[in-house]
Amino acid sequence: MTAELTLVAALFIGLAGSTHCLAMCGGIAGSLGTGIAADRRGRRWLTALGYNLGRIASYTLLGAIVGLLVAVIGLGMPAAGWSAALRIATGAVLIAVAAYLLFDWSGLRRIEALGGRFWRHLAPFARRLLPVRSPLHAVALGALWGWLPCGLVYTALLAAAASGNPANGAAIMLAFGIGTLPAMTGMTMLGHRLGHWRTGRGVRRVGGAAVLAFGLWTMASPLMHLMQHEPAESHHGHHHAAAAVMVPEPR
Repeated sequence: MTAELTLVAALFIGLAGSTHCLAMCGGIAGSLGTGIAADRRGRRWLTALGYNLGRIASYTLLGAIVGLLVAVIGLGMPAAGWSAALRIATGAVLIAVAAYLLFDWSGLRRIEALGGRFWRHLAPFARRLLPVRSPLHAVALGALWGWLPCGLVYTALLAAAASGNPANGAAIMLAFGIGTLPAMTGMTMLGHRLGHWRTGRGVRRVGGAAVLAFGLWTMASPLMHLMQHEPAESHHGHHHAAAAVMVPEPR
């Protein structure tokens, strides 16, 4: 159940965080339709679809990578304790994202600085693909643009890492990417006419409240299990100690 909740939460993060995505990638998404004649809507759709497929493929690959890394780290850990730690970490990440969506928490911007140095090596390759001349160019550009330093993506990646599994990590980032599709595709098709999405806070508040609920539930479940398990173990130990005292010694 926790894995399913995390997938739904990732989808909500993508949907509700689209204002952040438009600020980071909206310029490039809007420029994809530039130069394509207004009567060639099919070409616009293919370009938008190609760019977003490439971008989401990068997210999915990153999710698989971080999930695999954490799975390798957890090989030497006790299974029950490691699983509980990962769920608590997932809940903490979701609560952090909810803080950004609800209160514009600035921590995401600090996280973005971590990837700036790596992006400088990729940026020249991305610029060579502009202007986009074909849907295949759009796929390649999206695949590179998926590595752009973005606090929201990095935070979603933390949730993917905390899944402790490459398949789950990939699924979480795929759900996140799908959540960003409406705004990013709309930006290519409609350009700056999508401005109301940039400023509207209704989607962010609803999404933030949902992600907060998912985070609290995800974190509370293992914590409650640990709290209920400890008294039981303690009682079990006392029972055995009392039994040992009552058994008469053999003569």
